[in-house]
Amino acid sequence: MKELGMIGGTSWHSTVEYYAGINQAVNDHYDGNVNPPLVLINLNQKQIHDLQRSDDWDKIGDIMVAAGQKLQSLGVDAVSFCANTPHKVYEQLQASLSIPVLHVADAIGDNLKSNGLDTVGLIGTRFTMAEDFIKGRLQERYPVKTIVPPASEQGEIQEALYNKLSMGVFDDETKALFLKIIESLKEKGAQAVILGCTEFPLLLKDVPCSIPLIDSLQCHTDSLVKYILEQD
Repeated sequence: MKELGMIGGTSWHSTVEYYAGINQAVNDHYDGNVNPPLVLINLNQKQIHDLQRSDDWDKIGDIMVAAGQKLQSLGVDAVSFCANTPHKVYEQLQASLSIPVLHVADAIGDNLKSNGLDTVGLIGTRFTMAEDFIKGRLQERYPVKTIVPPASEQGEIQEALYNKLSMGVFDDETKALFLKIIESLKEKGAQAVILGCTEFPLLLKDVPCSIPLIDSLQCHTDSLVKYILEQD
């Protein structure tokens, strides 16, 4: 098996899902308790969120690069973020390493392609929705048209993430907000909606929805497991 370095902690709740999902899939593959070689760096979520609020992405990039270089020095074969938003500094991290950084958008794109989807909604942090580090890569490589909520709803999503989801609070009020936004994306022509923040599948787990939801965390972990097991 190949050894994977994981940059986690943003948030630890979703990092746990990555860790559990990868281990379980490898256990299932070997039909036993064979665990994959993983190395995890757990970042300080509050520090990252404070830097996001001050728009200091240069410092965030420095933190991610330091984590990636530490993982590379430990001999891992590849690195992965355990969240979507850190991919904003993907290019900076990849340029600093001689090993691959396995991008979540590629995992999402493969899923969309296999399901014949070419027009999708995307909800995530305001950075993920407003900028192109996810939707631009999907458009360029697959291609997929991506629809995002208006700025006012992006702000509501971001506040829910900072004040509730990243702290493990998944309440009915927030679920109702997300379902309303998903319905509006459906009305704009989305065939499905990408849950482009790793806390969102935790919020909407087992919640009925009128449109398919694409779990970015599950797409990514599936792709990471294939890499670890050296599957095509």
